[in-house]
Amino acid sequence: MYDPAPQDRGPVSPQDALACGLLLLLILGLFAADVFSNFHPVKLSALLVVVFWIPLLALHEAGHALMAAGLGWYVGQIVIGMGRPISRFRVGTAAVEVRMVPVEGFVVSVPTNLELPSLKSALIYFAGPGIELLLAVILLFAVGPDQMLRRSDDYGMIVVQSLALAAAAQGIMNLVPHGIWKDGREIANDGLGIIRSFTWPQSHFADMIGHRFDDATQEWRREDETGDDWQRR
Repeated sequence: MYDPAPQDRGPVSPQDALACGLLLLLILGLFAADVFSNFHPVKLSALLVVVFWIPLLALHEAGHALMAAGLGWYVGQIVIGMGRPISRFRVGTAAVEVRMVPVEGFVVSVPTNLELPSLKSALIYFAGPGIELLLAVILLFAVGPDQMLRRSDDYGMIVVQSLALAAAAQGIMNLVPHGIWKDGREIANDGLGIIRSFTWPQSHFADMIGHRFDDATQEWRREDETGDDWQRR
């Protein structure tokens, strides 16, 4: 949900784009080689799970943002991917940034009042993996458990099974509480963020109120201050 690392704001260089493209081609090439050697339709599942990673990442971050907006929080920033930015645009109050390597993302939102902030924070953390699990459940009931869990040679069914598997796997992985150490601090994943939401004092949320994301500087600032930048937690 929160920024996992300092942002690299430089433009994408031709070398960066080439390195990223070559790495992607290598990964997809290895998958394709395995799929088409002794080909069987079910082998497409592994490749499809990787392909679905990017749209599911976008769906995950959209879940955080929609829940935050629905609960009355200010959504200032949505980032999809890591590394250098390749595109920026706005959706409502949020500055959306798409980065080169689509392996992780985050949403930054702040409360506008102190009504049940711990519960709302937990719900915002849950919304990312929650929307992925909801998609998996919808697909399960749409095609039926028997068809979903049965090995199939039908390409359409393989696509649906792979999407459901990828969505369920990502949702579950994000709910298993753990932290990642970056730059000397621990960044909580969604599962750990849900737990920590109920341990933070009200002052933690009070300090966030009134901050807004500045497109011009790509920084968070308090609306009534021009001094120190707000340090996200």
